[in-house]
Amino acid sequence: MIDLCTVSYNTRPLLERQLNTLLSDSPAEHDRPWHLFIADNDSQDDTRDFLRTHTTGPTAVLYNKNIGYARACNQLAALGEGDIIGLLNADVWLTTSDVMAIQKSFDEDPNMHLMGPKQRDERGNITHAGIVGTNTAPRHRGWHLPDQEDIQFRDKVPVVTVSGSAYFIRRSTWEALTNDEEYVALVKDFVTRGLLQADALEYPGAFIHTPHYYEETFCSYFANHRGYGLYYDGRVSIGHSWHASHSKGSEVDQSWSISQNIFREACDKLGIEHD
Repeated sequence: MIDLCTVSYNTRPLLERQLNTLLSDSPAEHDRPWHLFIADNDSQDDTRDFLRTHTTGPTAVLYNKNIGYARACNQLAALGEGDIIGLLNADVWLTTSDVMAIQKSFDEDPNMHLMGPKQRDERGNITHAGIVGTNTAPRHRGWHLPDQEDIQFRDKVPVVTVSGSAYFIRRSTWEALTNDEEYVALVKDFVTRGLLQADALEYPGAFIHTPHYYEETFCSYFANHRGYGLYYDGRVSIGHSWHASHSKGSEVDQSWSISQNIFREACDKLGIEHD
C-alpha cells in the first residue's frame, strides 16, 4: 500500500487533474493500492470548495494555515500506515497503474529505500530523468529534453537524489531518519538558534523545515549518508507540470537562498558532503 501525500496551495485545476487521473483506472475504493492524504495550506482560490464537495478519492483532507511544504509533508506522512510514502506536488499526475508499478519497483528490490519515477510535462518534455553525479556535483539527466514518445531514460539507476515533485520512500526508512538521534538533536538546535521555526518540533519528519526548497535534497543526502539505497526508476513514467505549483519569482522562489543555507548547515553538522 502506498500513502500518497499531496500538498496544495492555490492549485485547484492541478489538484483536480491529479485526482481525476488517479481515479481514471482505479478499482473500487476498498481495492485501491493507495490512500490519498491532502493538505491544503490556506489556499485563497476555490481549492477548498472543490475539496469539500469532492467526496470520491481523498482518504483525508487537512485544512491548514500556510505551514509550508515540508511541514505539511511531514504532517501527512504521519497519518498513514502504508509501507511506502509518496510525497507529491499538486502539479503531478499519475494513474493507479502507475502507483502499482511504483509499488512493484520497491517490492522487486529490497535495497531500494527511496525512488523517483520518470516525469514529463504536458508537451512531453522531461522534467525528471534522474539526478546523478555526486553530492558536490549533482547533475540532472535529460533536463527539458523533448521525449514525446516517452522512450528515453527508461532505465533504473542509482542516484544522489530525486525530484521533490514525486518523492517515494519506504515508511521504515522515513521513520528511521525522522527519529535519528543526531537529526533530532540538530532540529532542536536549529529551533533554539532561530534557524527553524518552533513548529519544526510540532511536525517532525524526515523533511527538514526549510521555507520551501532543499527539504527533499537533504532527506536524500541524509538517507544516502545512513546507507539507504536511492534510485531513479524510469520504467515508471508520470506527469509533472514543472514550476506550476507556484509562479516564478514568487515569495516561494525568494526563499531559495534561506533554504539553501539551512540545507548546507544541516549537512555540515552531520558530516554530509554537499554542493
